Amino acid sequence: MRRKRTLIIAFTGFLGLLVVFLYFTPFAGNIVEHTRFQGYARNIGIKIIKKSPPLPNVTSGQTQIPVIQSTYCWGNLGCADYADVETMLKRVTPTTISPKEDIEISFEYKTAPSSLIIQQYVDGKPTQIPLQGGSFKAPKEKGIYKYGISADFSKGDTSSVFVIEVR
Repeated sequence: MRRKRTLIIAFTGFLGLLVVFLYFTPFAGNIVEHTRFQGYARNIGIKIIKKSPPLPNVTSGQTQIPVIQSTYCWGNLGCADYADVETMLKRVTPTTISPKEDIEISFEYKTAPSSLIIQQYVDGKPTQIPLQGGSFKAPKEKGIYKYGISADFSKGDTSSVFVIEVR
């Protein structure tokens, strides 16, 4: 009984020190959105700042296609690994577009990426899609299509994913 009580007190003390450490260090208040610390930090009242690598703007005509942040290594933010494309897009509603419609990709970042790669995923396997002037054509066949975008900048690299439905 005494040993159990000592363990509980020690564990509680450890958690308390951890909270104090997180709260009173430069790390506190600098918890970055979309990291593994975000949920815990929010629960204990640490401010979440919205820093993240640049996300691309993906459009088809006047339609904005939602993009989800994926794996990155970016300057002071460090690196973050995300799940595979299939898992990340599992519960995302596809954006409907017409067959062979142009899909444009751009970044609102001070410098253009040094490389930009678009991949279409079929059964989890990527196939690179050629870009022409920052855009590519949607498939002509009806269906749901999943894509990954990878971009390299001088500050790091970032990737994102999106899903469309051709009707």
